[in-house]
Amino acid sequence: MALNLSEKIKFVFQSMFSSFMTIELFLIGFLLFIFLFISINRNEKVIKIFSIFLYLLFFALICAFYSDYTIQSIDGVIKYIMNYIYFPSLAMYFVIMVFVTIMMVYTLFSKKMTMFLKRCNVILFSILYIFYIQVIGQVAGNKIYFTTSVEIYKNETILSLVQVSNFLLLVWIIFMLFYCFYKYCKKRLDERFNIT
Repeated sequence: MALNLSEKIKFVFQSMFSSFMTIELFLIGFLLFIFLFISINRNEKVIKIFSIFLYLLFFALICAFYSDYTIQSIDGVIKYIMNYIYFPSLAMYFVIMVFVTIMMVYTLFSKKMTMFLKRCNVILFSILYIFYIQVIGQVAGNKIYFTTSVEIYKNETILSLVQVSNFLLLVWIIFMLFYCFYKYCKKRLDERFNIT
């Protein structure tokens, strides 16, 4: 059914106030929004931590109350990730390379990032770009369209390049998570030892 924007907005508002439960959820969400909005204007750490705790608690309660939906959602995400790992698509690979490009620009202009991290990022992103150029060359040479997945799986070179690129990106994401965690812990320890 084709709806214009005003009809879609009308349906959204009707669904928000269609039953007692939806009105209750709307009010809880609105109260959380007001509390978060107030905590932005106040510079007190306790209020910010409490507002984050409230949001996490609300999210956990929703997940617990709708546990079937939560399990189905987690299962769907895991299936999608596993499907992409074993059967990658060139369209998704292109989206990943857009993300890599954004991260490259951020790396180049970031003043907070250490020189070690900048060098690691530039090396990895350059390798990913070399692989991407090879993939595009193979796709153009073999006249494969981004939408035809079967042709990608028949070509061992393209499949290998995409899978190795995905693996390198996953290693980079894990490295960045550990690095950020290390920097956070180091900062907290430095603050603690400077105070005492």
